Amino acid sequence: MEWLSKPRTWVIVGVSAIGLFLLYQLWVWEVERVEVKPDTFLVRIDLWGKNLPDGEIVAPDSSYKGIQRRVLTEGRHFLNPLICTYEPHKVLIVPEGQCAVLTRKAGPEIPAARKAAGEFLTDDRFDQFAKNDPGERCILRDPLPPGKYYVNPYEYTYERVKAVEVKVNQVGVKVLKWGKDPSELKDRTGPYVVPEGYRGVQEAVYPPANYYLNPHVEAMVPVDVRSHKVDFDDIAFPSRDGFMIRPHVLVTYEVIADKAPELFVMLCDDGKLLQEDKTREERDKNPILQKAVLPLIRGEVRIAGSRYDARDYISQQRGEEKEGEKGGKDAPPRVNPRERLQSELMSKVKKPCEELGVRIKEIVVAQPDMSGSLNAELQQLAEQISEREKTRVEREKNKELVNQYKTQQEEQAKQALSQQRKKVVEANTKLEREKINAERIKEVAKLQLEATVKAAEARLEGAKKRAEATVTEGKADADVITAKNLAEVAGLKTALTGFPSPEQFAQYHVLMKLSPALSEIFASDTSEFAKVFTTYMTPAGMGKKLSVPPMPSTGDSDSGTGGKK
Repeated sequence: MEWLSKPRTWVIVGVSAIGLFLLYQLWVWEVERVEVKPDTFLVRIDLWGKNLPDGEIVAPDSSYKGIQRRVLTEGRHFLNPLICTYEPHKVLIVPEGQCAVLTRKAGPEIPAARKAAGEFLTDDRFDQFAKNDPGERCILRDPLPPGKYYVNPYEYTYERVKAVEVKVNQVGVKVLKWGKDPSELKDRTGPYVVPEGYRGVQEAVYPPANYYLNPHVEAMVPVDVRSHKVDFDDIAFPSRDGFMIRPHVLVTYEVIADKAPELFVMLCDDGKLLQEDKTREERDKNPILQKAVLPLIRGEVRIAGSRYDARDYISQQRGEEKEGEKGGKDAPPRVNPRERLQSELMSKVKKPCEELGVRIKEIVVAQPDMSGSLNAELQQLAEQISEREKTRVEREKNKELVNQYKTQQEEQAKQALSQQRKKVVEANTKLEREKINAERIKEVAKLQLEATVKAAEARLEGAKKRAEATVTEGKADADVITAKNLAEVAGLKTALTGFPSPEQFAQYHVLMKLSPALSEIFASDTSEFAKVFTTYMTPAGMGKKLSVPPMPSTGDSDSGTGGKK
């Protein structure tokens, strides 16, 4: 075991481990790695495991070898080629307006009893990511709506089927091919339709939508419930006076939505209900017209139409009189024979058609067809009636013009009177408005003058008050000035009493003002500058300074006690 202690041994072991790890990564990323592209998937085939049961082509679970049920979707997968292989397949994309019907071809067989009963459907739903749910070999009842699906081609086959579109002006009639036996029903709402869940035509109608149906289970038939207008021009009958009449009968009809299932059962051919009626060929193939509407209308038109003369179908005049009939201004207008015929047809045809599921909205008997050699006499009669009608129309037109002129005159007179009354009313209204405006202006002016007078009076009173205040203030100021002046005069008088003369009093005040400045100048009485003022300081003829007596106090700010200088 000495080799374990050698460093070289551990270096070799480390290098070997790293090499093995790199080889493993190379194997995983270069051999096992599988990139599945978008819209594709992989079917995995295991090479090891139990053998498949007899008759099976897809492994029931992952313990069996062979084709696995679970598929691998887009992305990155790691598959060991020593254990399994794979096959790429395209995903099933069901576009809008289609669906996919699936048939499972792997799994246990349907029991013999169910096969004998004709059961080949299952209610199982397609689960593309299921692991261990093989299910039975049969057709799935629910189809796949538009979308993207990962369908294992070894387990399922599919069939794309167009969706049945029931438009806005249609209703859907469903035919259930797989369900309960209708013979078990005790109480049925009708002899032709069945409730939901039973085989046959369903009694309920379905609203407009796109229906994704399994054609092995059910079918949806759109039935048009719009209003249709058809012109029947092949109805002929003799008139009361022997003319052959071929009128244009315009019929407006529609299918009753609630009765569409029963109508479909009674009139459909090969599972379809033809409702086109634009051309004669389409009308001849339309079972609603040929089996329901036209026979009733043709019979009633022939019976009721033979009661009238030929001119009744040509003339349109309502108030026309016949021979032997009394007319006049007060006679009530007669109903046109064609209109009477229309009313009779509606009353007799409408109810039977509604019982079948067709609603007759309107029947119009139009002008008969005059073409053909057999109708030469009828054409001559039509020309005579036309001339007569033109004369009558012209006479009626003239009467209408006379009445119109009279009406216009009456209207113009009414308009003139109305304009006159309107102007009178406008003038009176304007007069009243002006009166009201004048009164309002007068009141406003009066109020303004009153307000001006009050303002002037207020200003006068204010001026008076201000004048009185000014006089009072002036008197007070005068009294103060007078008192001040009297006080100053009294002080001066008091001050003068202490001096011999007014000149000395004035000299005293001058010296009092100059004394602060001259205090230094007169520091020496013998200076040359002081000698200038000696004459002012010493009275004439005297050799000494003038002694100033003290000034009595007067209350003035400039007066004070006198002293020697």
